Amino acid sequence: MDENFYLGLANEMAAKLRRVSSFVNHGPSIGSYHEEVLKPILESMLSERFRLRTGFAYTRKFGASQQGDILIVDENNPAAYHFREGNFAVVAPEAIVCAIEVKTKLNKKTFIEALRNLYSFTRGSIFVPPATFLFAYESVPLTQKVLSAWYDSVTDIPDELQNYPWAIYVLNRGIIILKSPSTNEEWGHIPIEGEDKEGPKLKSLSLFLQTIRKAMILHSKVQFNPFENAAFDGLLYSIYCYRYGPSSLQVANPAIVQKQDNSN
Repeated sequence: MDENFYLGLANEMAAKLRRVSSFVNHGPSIGSYHEEVLKPILESMLSERFRLRTGFAYTRKFGASQQGDILIVDENNPAAYHFREGNFAVVAPEAIVCAIEVKTKLNKKTFIEALRNLYSFTRGSIFVPPATFLFAYESVPLTQKVLSAWYDSVTDIPDELQNYPWAIYVLNRGIIILKSPSTNEEWGHIPIEGEDKEGPKLKSLSLFLQTIRKAMILHSKVQFNPFENAAFDGLLYSIYCYRYGPSSLQVANPAIVQKQDNSN
């Protein structure tokens, strides 16, 4: 799939959003519609093993999670569901591959709210926790000052790798990815730079979708590079990365995003 494929996806999403926004200003209704725009794109990437659901994770220790906007569930797990009716489900956490939070507008308040919701899927996991993702349609410019203020305010989520979303994508701004610990480098959320300034951020959309594919591939224990056909030319890691809590800003080593990079 080349860059034109993602341009088509982005244009399709933008056109649908413009149409409904011209008629409806009710926030919750718009938010629900945004989820419906994203779901067909994700469904086109799924094998028969996986299904999209909305609902909750449930454990005896913590009870129910916050409601997940989009859950990718492994139905090969014979005990995947505590309860299911239609696309709504209460799911065993070990059967959740990805939990995706969808926001119409990302600001400090909705950013923290989304992180808390996603944390409810990874807290205290005795299994491999689900990969979490945040998808938003628009936000203010994600400058160093803005991101530092947002991450500084995240004080009630443990600063542990499993509690960070694998990727945060904003259609009109780009992507922030999770960089895992490695020798002589800081780990945390690192913005990706180098996108065209105008229009939807297509290369970042490619990276976001293929990072979701990566989560499914790792869950399935399949040897395959999900970034093989991605168009990442010109993308760079920011020199900054961000962690939860006060003094969130870290300095990372910049590097070109390579196709073989697992981005996590």
